[in-house]
Amino acid sequence: MTTEITDNKAIEPAGWIFFDAECRFCVAHRRRWGRIFERRGFVWLPLQTPGTAERLGISESQLHAEMWLQLADGRKFSGVNAWSAQMRHVWWLWPLGAMLALPGFNAAARGLYRWLAKNRHCIGGQCRISPRQPGEPHRHATFLELP
Repeated sequence: MTTEITDNKAIEPAGWIFFDAECRFCVAHRRRWGRIFERRGFVWLPLQTPGTAERLGISESQLHAEMWLQLADGRKFSGVNAWSAQMRHVWWLWPLGAMLALPGFNAAARGLYRWLAKNRHCIGGQCRISPRQPGEPHRHATFLELP
């Protein structure tokens, strides 16, 4: 007689949320909101997970520009569009998610999100200043770079 081990409670994830695990701001945000989305079937994974860019079908630079969401049906979203899609899985966040999808709100939110994403290491207290390239004029370091 053989015994088969099965997990009857296993469910298909609703999706995968890819966040920057090297960013203190992003990690703190994940800690704050993580359980809300985990209870709805989302799995959080670092952008730094090997093979993530290939899985999403994007370049490494696109991957690290902003957070990404891949739903179980294969659809992919990034940045504020990812947040909008996630929020629509939570009944009390659904109105905000729907509002973020509206053209005027979406454009403004995308601009704000991209600025935050570009400066996330400075906001999180780990500002990285890239070295000056040969022939490039000297630039004073600023706390946050504007787009």
